[in-house]
Amino acid sequence: MTLGTHVAFASVLYLGGATLFGYRPDLISWALAAVASLLPDIDLPPSKIGRLFWFLSVPLERRFGHRTLTHSLVAVVAVAVLAWPLTLLHPLYWGSVVGGYGSHLWLDMLNLRGIDLFWPSPIRLVTPGNRNWRIAVGSKAEMMLLSVLLVLTVALYPLSHLGFRDALQALLKSFDIAVEQYQRQIGTHWYDLELVASDNLTLARVTCRCPVVGLWKSGLVVLQDGKPRAVGKSQQNHHLLPITGRLIEGEPLAVQSVRVEMKGRTLRGLVSKVDQRRVYFINGEVQTGRIEPIANIDLYQPVAYSGQTMTLRYARASELGPWLDLVAAKGEVFVQFWLRPGEQPVYFDLGNDPPADPIPAELRRFL
Repeated sequence: MTLGTHVAFASVLYLGGATLFGYRPDLISWALAAVASLLPDIDLPPSKIGRLFWFLSVPLERRFGHRTLTHSLVAVVAVAVLAWPLTLLHPLYWGSVVGGYGSHLWLDMLNLRGIDLFWPSPIRLVTPGNRNWRIAVGSKAEMMLLSVLLVLTVALYPLSHLGFRDALQALLKSFDIAVEQYQRQIGTHWYDLELVASDNLTLARVTCRCPVVGLWKSGLVVLQDGKPRAVGKSQQNHHLLPITGRLIEGEPLAVQSVRVEMKGRTLRGLVSKVDQRRVYFINGEVQTGRIEPIANIDLYQPVAYSGQTMTLRYARASELGPWLDLVAAKGEVFVQFWLRPGEQPVYFDLGNDPPADPIPAELRRFL
């Protein structure tokens, strides 16, 4: 096959692999695959690569002939070994070189004479078995094949940046696929959910592009009009029943997590030390002396108080109002600060203020 057909076929395999297996394509790995797809023809002096490396191609052709040693499994293994150091830079670079080299062999099996894939065995591998269906170099059939490969390259390029399931999700707007996407990428980027849903309480139709903050029982926690709400298919666990949902990737996200021992402290003291201009969420569990009825622990709530235990899930100061002044007998929370690119890490210090006594003064005299 000609240079253009080999490069186009390697490109189709490279972009098709990204679509199916979800690796992120880039120009370097794509270029490595394209260049590697030309290397087997180094045993042919008239080829582009042969003319460039004539000092190798001439003796290779004289000693072994065309489509023998360099078109064999022996050569594939040798290339894989020689290219192995590329894994130190990026595993995809190594895979691109080996895959690109192998693509040349695969395509040349369609030629009239095939290749010596099992060299030094004289057995030549050729497909299809019917000679009339094979493709001669530079023939009209090859030009038709090249045209098809170019169309596939153009079609696969946008899909390769999404992946098959993500592309399907963009087309179908499936909420289930959106949840799976978020599970795979959680903590790496800011995400929005383009959502059409029904409110489980009022049955009102909800349409929004809501920031995603976390996961909850096979669904997502989003900020709808600034308030955290759970989206999912269970009326018992979620506030919003999704009709369609598409996950939209935003800027890279860095999460700075600070562990806080809460014994003897109040939530008011905690949030007073948090810069409210920052994006943050509080998660954890705190026990206090106050006893409340058993809460519905299945339905998502930023603050769930059950018995003497307060559970925080993606809570902020605005959701903590009734409990701000309760003194914790024990427990710990994690304050997550979500940082955008270029945003400086948060300096967070509770200071040297002594923790409050969880036992009221009027009761301590009875101890």
